[in-house]
Amino acid sequence: MSRLNRLIREVHRRSLWQVLSVYLISSWIALQVADTVTAALGLPDWVPQVALVLLIALLPVVLATAFVQEGVGGAGRTGPAATIEAEAAEAEVGAETPEPEERGAHHQVLTWRNAIMAAVVMLALLTVSAGGYMGLRTAGIGPFATLMSKGVLKERDRIVLAEFENHTSDSLLAMAATELFRTALSQSAVVNVAGQQFVAGVLRRMGNEPGTALNFDVAREVAIREGLKAVVGGEIISMGAGYVVSARLVAPEPGEVLWTDSETARDSTALIDATDALSRKLRERIGESLKTIRANEPLEAATTGSLDALRKYSQAERAFGSADFDKGIALLEEAIVLDTAFAMAWRKLGIALGNYGEQRAREVEALTKAYNHRDRLTDRERYITVATYHRSVSGEWDKATTAYRALLDIYPEETTALNNLSLILSNGGDYEGAEEMARRALAIDSSYYTHYMNLMFALTGQRRIEEVLDIQERMDRNFPGNPWNRFVGGGVAYVQGDYAGAETSFRKLIEDYGQSLTWQAFGYEAIAALAATRGRLGLAESHLRETLAAHRGRHLPGEYLSSLAELAVREAWLLGERGRGLLLIDEALDLYPLDSLPELDRPYLDLAWFYAMAGVPEQAREMIAGYERIDPALRRADEGELHAARGVVETAEGDYEEAIRHLRLWEAVPKTCALCWVPNMARAYDLAGEADSAVAIYERYVMHPSPFRLFTDSFYLGPAYERLGDLYEQRGDTTSAIRYYAKLVDLWKDADPELRPRVEAARRAVEALSTDR
Repeated sequence: MSRLNRLIREVHRRSLWQVLSVYLISSWIALQVADTVTAALGLPDWVPQVALVLLIALLPVVLATAFVQEGVGGAGRTGPAATIEAEAAEAEVGAETPEPEERGAHHQVLTWRNAIMAAVVMLALLTVSAGGYMGLRTAGIGPFATLMSKGVLKERDRIVLAEFENHTSDSLLAMAATELFRTALSQSAVVNVAGQQFVAGVLRRMGNEPGTALNFDVAREVAIREGLKAVVGGEIISMGAGYVVSARLVAPEPGEVLWTDSETARDSTALIDATDALSRKLRERIGESLKTIRANEPLEAATTGSLDALRKYSQAERAFGSADFDKGIALLEEAIVLDTAFAMAWRKLGIALGNYGEQRAREVEALTKAYNHRDRLTDRERYITVATYHRSVSGEWDKATTAYRALLDIYPEETTALNNLSLILSNGGDYEGAEEMARRALAIDSSYYTHYMNLMFALTGQRRIEEVLDIQERMDRNFPGNPWNRFVGGGVAYVQGDYAGAETSFRKLIEDYGQSLTWQAFGYEAIAALAATRGRLGLAESHLRETLAAHRGRHLPGEYLSSLAELAVREAWLLGERGRGLLLIDEALDLYPLDSLPELDRPYLDLAWFYAMAGVPEQAREMIAGYERIDPALRRADEGELHAARGVVETAEGDYEEAIRHLRLWEAVPKTCALCWVPNMARAYDLAGEADSAVAIYERYVMHPSPFRLFTDSFYLGPAYERLGDLYEQRGDTTSAIRYYAKLVDLWKDADPELRPRVEAARRAVEALSTDR
């Protein structure tokens, strides 16, 4: 008690105004402490507010006590103040019990001792209240229980977000509010909103057309079909110049409302803040840590401050859901004009441009802009954007892998990270790791086709062909109308040797999606590659010209030049027609001069490949030099392709040792095509006189079961069979020589007249070798 007594005597020496100053400063410090503790421990928001109320309530007590204790007796201090000082002094020296009149001072109400004790009691009540609230919340007892603590929901249970209902004159506001709510919920480590691709897959199985509006009733049916625990619905209503945004969480099967609340926005500019506040209330009700909720950026900081930009973004999402890629890209470009720092729109634009073969320069610009504005993204999107940037722009695949793994540490069911990490691992040759990631993604969400595709890639790398076929069958069954399914289905049929089935898949792709120039280009290029692989070069050229027309229709001169380079390489490599190939390229460059294209859209390396195969290595060197003048930071992602192009040029120049070195460097870096340059490596070893290495690499090439090998085969498969037959014949391995000569005969049995002499030579070799045995 001695410290308390000393404190009381010290207070007695203060004037009334001094006491007030000390109290106000102490109160401010107490409120800062309350805020800090609330944030650190995840206490409810009302703790600092109640602390403020208690401090305000205590203020009159402090002032009254100061008046009574300081206002009587002056310097000499007689009366109550003097009595208390004397009492305190006696307590310190062990004084005897005071006289009755002295004891009466203890019973005064307005004493410093009582004021301090009142503050202590208030603090204790606040602490007990906060602790009780948190305990009841965690235990699932009473009105403070969360849906998780009551067992209604579990952490990471998937819920469906329905499109908000619109009751305003602005038809796009509800769409924007839906996207805002989706973004807000994506910040949560507890709430797991079903992805749009997942929902689209369920809608397909329900017989709905792409782009079907996900109103509350449809969303509820999706949840019931998939066994999901809850549906979030909402609406936006006009109220004068402002709006009321409301949301509800409903258990799908009984239809029980688990939570409902609303927020008011004074006008459209406040809609983002209102949606943010509403989403935070939902997350709190579900049971997410208040500390985690507060740690998130405000929604406006994580998205855009422009409602008009958000409207465009929302429309773009709807367009992509309907497979209208051109419209989606155009809407995103409008959104970023309205808000140049709209990181979500930049990111979506970059991904769309990359996925559907738009200009490389625009893709890099968009992904770089998203990366530069990544602080305006949610945690999930920030990690994904960083990873995409390093994989697609900077070429630092290790950083991309680190970003995806960091995201999975926080959100272990984030299928975008699992899916893309699977692809990175496959491209890097870690097929077992890729399989693990793809299977995890597929187990979480079986409605997204890329999860099947990436699992197929991982299994292909391990040569587990029967499993690849099983996955392809599941994909075909689940996505009968998906354009990528047609494309991959054609590739799988091709690997099985079912050329008719492959062509049927590619033609079905064009038939069903030919209104899209993007899919038209993909489909005709695949059919052209299939025809060229089988030695039907005239038919291949006619189909490839359809691809060229689609590129021109999409205003993609870089893609046009690349596809024409493929045609010219076939002329030079398979037919020895270098002059016609050179003429085709010259005419194309007159139409689209390289210096008229953005640097990153100039197909320098494709042209270098053509000139090397056409026997004009000096022009190939000029193309490589042009490529090397591009900023290294922008072309780092194509480092492997640069090594490969150098290897092909050096082969044409006769420097086989250096060619092999560069092709080995290509093989060592992560790449998107595991087979593209393997035949060139075999050819370099062959020309260098290293026949054993050439045979081993040719064998590796022809035996690889990649479903996308068709495009490489259109140049190299026939010549690889032919050369393996020759090399095995030279070795005296008659059985292997016959096998590969026979493969060439079968592959090119319907080849154009220009290739038939080589087919006849292979047939005669089979007959001669068979007789010799």
